[in-house]
Amino acid sequence: MQTLAEGFFTQDEQQKITQAVQRAEQQTAGEIVPMVVSASHAYPEAELTGAAVLALPAALAAALVTGSFFWWQGEVLWLFLGYLSVLFLFARLMVRRSPSLLRLFIRRQRVAVEVERAAFTHFYAAGLQDTRDATGVLIYISVLERRVWILGDRGINEKIPQQTWQAFVTRLTAGIREKRQGAALCASIEEIGSLLHTHFPPKDDDRNELSDLIIEAENTSNPGHTLIVK
Repeated sequence: MQTLAEGFFTQDEQQKITQAVQRAEQQTAGEIVPMVVSASHAYPEAELTGAAVLALPAALAAALVTGSFFWWQGEVLWLFLGYLSVLFLFARLMVRRSPSLLRLFIRRQRVAVEVERAAFTHFYAAGLQDTRDATGVLIYISVLERRVWILGDRGINEKIPQQTWQAFVTRLTAGIREKRQGAALCASIEEIGSLLHTHFPPKDDDRNELSDLIIEAENTSNPGHTLIVK
C-alpha cells in the first residue's frame, strides 16, 4: 500500500521534478533537494481525541436504543461502556487511516512546531550539511499537514535569510492545496535556482552532491526510515 508521500506525485511528475532540479543546479553551485514525507509526526493525541469524539455519541445512542431490548430496562450504563470500548477502537483505526479525519483533530500550533522540527531533523539525516560549500537547500513537504518548510545550509544563510523563503513557501503551499503540486514544485525549484545563481554561480568542478528527489517510503515520522531516492 502506498504511503501519502509515495502517492503525492505521479511518476511523470517525479521525472519532471528531477529534471527541474538538474536544470536549476546547472546554473548554480547550490544543491536543491526536494523531500516529501507522509507526516512530520504521528499525532497520537489527535487519534485519541478523534476516536473519543466519534465513539462517545455513537455508543450513547446505541445503548439508549438497544437498552429496551433487555430485562434490565433503563440500566444502560454497562451497555454504553461495552459499546464505547468497541466503537472507540474502531473509531481510532478509522481516524488513523483517514488523513482528512486526522487533520480535524490536530491543533494548528502543534502542526507548526512538528513540521519545523521534522524539517531540521531531516535536513541533517539526509546529509544536506555535508556539501562542499555548505550550499544545500531543502524543500521539505509534509503531506498530512499540507505544510512546506525550506531550509538553507550555513553558506546559504550567510547570503539569503530564512525570511526570503517565505514567498516560496506561500506559493508552493497554495499549489499543493490546489492539487497542482507537481507543477508548483517545479516552478519553485526553477525560481530558487535563479535566486541561488545570483549568490552562488556554478563552478567548473561542480558535481551533484545530493539526491535530486527524496520520497518517504514508510509511513513514519522517524527520520531513519527507508527512503526512495531519485
